[in-house]
Amino acid sequence: MKVVLNDTNKELVDKVIKYGGKHVYECFQCGMCASGCPVASDTDHKIKRTMHQVLLGLDDQILEKKAIWLCTTCFMCLERCPQNAGPTEVVFALRRISAERGIVPEAQIEVANNIYHLGHAVTIQKGIKLRDKVDAPELKTAASDKKYIDEIQKLIDSTHAVKLLKIRKDWKPKGDDVIACD
Repeated sequence: MKVVLNDTNKELVDKVIKYGGKHVYECFQCGMCASGCPVASDTDHKIKRTMHQVLLGLDDQILEKKAIWLCTTCFMCLERCPQNAGPTEVVFALRRISAERGIVPEAQIEVANNIYHLGHAVTIQKGIKLRDKVDAPELKTAASDKKYIDEIQKLIDSTHAVKLLKIRKDWKPKGDDVIACD
């Protein structure tokens, strides 16, 4: 693909800055961010490439791909960045821009609905049943009391997350078999 720098989307950089990636211009592509990324070798998430694409205004190269959603937000890139360019903040900004365009992977929509309705990123019903079988103490979590779920929902409702992450009020979990450690 040929990139003509005069035709790049400066609006992307401006929006990234507006949404929190205010030091993106500090990036000089040293690669320190990528050297510490725990998911870079196993996924398509390459933070150095993402930072470069933002600076070039290549929104279609970034927002149409799932790579920005693969970031675990461990902040290792931020810790290693000698320029304090804020790679993690850039990823957060890109996710927001992507969500505003309606581009959110199904896995993130599922997690958002789980958090909204259950108080957890994954269902925990299987674990609760297993604890009951072995007479382990009751698991105390956000889902232990409806008032906590109500608080979580109130917080989320006060943001744009309901619309951006396609949270459905009539949502039901996929089932007890969906659990992170399966």
